[in-house]
Amino acid sequence: MSYQFSDITQLFSEETFNSCSNLIFEVFTHGIDPESTEVVVKTLRFFSPRKIEVRVLKEIPETSYNLVRHQYNGFSVAKWLNTLRSMKDSVVLGVMNVDAYVDPLNFIFGLALPELNLATVYVARLKINATKSEFVVRIRKEVVHEVGHVFGLRHCQDKSCVMSFSNSLADVDRKDFRMCSTHYLELKNRVPCVSDELLRPPKTRT
Repeated sequence: MSYQFSDITQLFSEETFNSCSNLIFEVFTHGIDPESTEVVVKTLRFFSPRKIEVRVLKEIPETSYNLVRHQYNGFSVAKWLNTLRSMKDSVVLGVMNVDAYVDPLNFIFGLALPELNLATVYVARLKINATKSEFVVRIRKEVVHEVGHVFGLRHCQDKSCVMSFSNSLADVDRKDFRMCSTHYLELKNRVPCVSDELLRPPKTRT
């Protein structure tokens, strides 16, 4: 199979799996080291995709950057990423080492646009006061969270569920990378092949 890419991207890796689904992820990274990229790919495997493609972005359009806020506009970046997709029915995921926002929020860890089958994760703030292992866990949580939104999952009131809203790093660290049973079953109805590793075990009573 041959590929054509824009001048701003290059093929990083492509993985094809034996899967019961036709789900395809197109991942675009910017400023993400190979080890962290591998974490993203391994996390996406929980959704049992047929294929994962990863491309490295050389740059993000300057038009998406807010010079006053020194942040990228999340909606602008997402719309741009949507123009890079090579497959109509794929799920696009952008993972970028920059700081971003959407009004009226001061910042975002990620953004999902289910109507576009697209999500983004911004890791610049996830690195703050984090060891390498803590950073990896934070990435995993935010990837699952935003992809969950793409599949129609809403925020959870259970603060330990990965689908709970994170307003701070403390919120990110507090929650699991897995889902409560309610959200997992909802996801299972939409993505039948999803791994049960995304189901958080019930809390034990002491």
